[in-house]
Amino acid sequence: MKKVLLTLGLLVMLGSRALASDFSGDTIYFILIDRFHRGGSGAPAPEQISSPDHSEWKLYWGGDIKGVADKLPYIKSLGSTAIWLTPVFDNTRDLYRYKFGDQEEKISAYHGYWARDFTAVNPFFGILEDYRNLVNKAHGMGIKIIFDMVLNHTSPVGQGCDGALYDGERLLASYGKDPENWFHHRGSIDFSKQDPREWQDKNLFDLADLAQENPKVAEYLIQSGKFWVAQGIDGFRLDTVRHLPPEFVRRFVEEMLKINPNLWFFGEWSMGGLCSPEAIRFTNETGVNLIDFTLQSLLVEVIAKDKPCRLLPDYLKKDLLISHPERLVTIIDNHDMPRFISTCRQYGSDERLARKKTQAALLLLMCLRGIPCIYYGTEQFLHNDTTSTWGVGGEPYNRQMMERFDSGLPFITSIRKLAQLRLDNAALRKGRLRTLALTPDAWVFEKHAGKKAVLVAFNKGKKTSIELSANPLWNGRIQGILGPPATFNKGKAVLDLPPWSCRVLALPR
Repeated sequence: MKKVLLTLGLLVMLGSRALASDFSGDTIYFILIDRFHRGGSGAPAPEQISSPDHSEWKLYWGGDIKGVADKLPYIKSLGSTAIWLTPVFDNTRDLYRYKFGDQEEKISAYHGYWARDFTAVNPFFGILEDYRNLVNKAHGMGIKIIFDMVLNHTSPVGQGCDGALYDGERLLASYGKDPENWFHHRGSIDFSKQDPREWQDKNLFDLADLAQENPKVAEYLIQSGKFWVAQGIDGFRLDTVRHLPPEFVRRFVEEMLKINPNLWFFGEWSMGGLCSPEAIRFTNETGVNLIDFTLQSLLVEVIAKDKPCRLLPDYLKKDLLISHPERLVTIIDNHDMPRFISTCRQYGSDERLARKKTQAALLLLMCLRGIPCIYYGTEQFLHNDTTSTWGVGGEPYNRQMMERFDSGLPFITSIRKLAQLRLDNAALRKGRLRTLALTPDAWVFEKHAGKKAVLVAFNKGKKTSIELSANPLWNGRIQGILGPPATFNKGKAVLDLPPWSCRVLALPR
């Protein structure tokens, strides 16, 4: 861990820390490094784990850190103010083979979640200097960098390096040779059991489960986190927090904040949200904000499956269960589930309608509480609808190579406008929501914060007109942020809503 001590002194040199104080107005862009863009910083992956023609979906395709840096102007054009990258640390370099029925599947660690050395950069993505350059360039453009940290596990057991963990060239332990108990040796999780010890002390599928109660393991992970803080990052996304002891997560957060008190944290509690008492308890105990998977599933129900709009405002009443619902990270999809557009196709929409639904879902998401996170390519309607174990367009077919970087699309213009509005208007990100009209196909609501206000009218049905009685602050002709202007008479108005529209008005005008 000598390099940790050497790099802590770089904190002051590696970009503005003022960037990291508050994420509530941010819009996050989430990138799977290997599938975004090749800039030439990464060394070629060995032939057995590489697929240059992109025919093998679970091998390396060639995206790298410099590829992300090269496309920062495009990311900026979306209005995104933060980037979450899949893990950049060194991963197992082995090829893994699994049997699914009569088929054998070849898998590599292209995704970044099978750690080998937590304080080295994956050579197929670049070197440490490439990562520092990315952080500095992003900061110079007003963009924050979120580091994806895996505290739960290393790599698969019984194959390849057998879950081996390294500190530089020094082997600390492998799953089969573990005299100091770096790992739990209790088999794999039985997902039918709801016992926290079952989830925390056993292997997630076949991934070697780290024993955070071992002081050596805890120190290794904490020093690794400090190493990445020293590179100038602005926050952490913590992987698989449902499988971690809350007391260790709390300690990890506290240790990171000692170095930079402006760091921000959010975590992946699988399928968690405000309908999960365990997830709520975790975020209250640790201070780690969560991804709102419940909201994501309800957007699928309402938009992809055409269920009534009331499911959304009914769920948002649960915001009272936590102190800061505006700090939840919100998504319509990510790398572990089918893309939203593929799900729309699965439930009967043609390509044209699936695009409209995807656009409506993301724009509505950006008007709700929480920090919106856009999965790379959503803004370009990227998708592949091949069926996998995880559904139509499920993993790995939701992890395509980014195909286009066209910043002139109308959808991107709308995203950019709402991202800017989130920064400018506190009502959009923090205002209390009041429903003005609700039908099975339409939902109109307003949000206020002081003298600032936003009105959002969402329609997923046929063209309709809705008579409103809003706050009297809405008066006169109000220009639209999205959609045409509207004329109010002391809060009263009639809004015309086209099919699959998200109309947004804002005060002050």
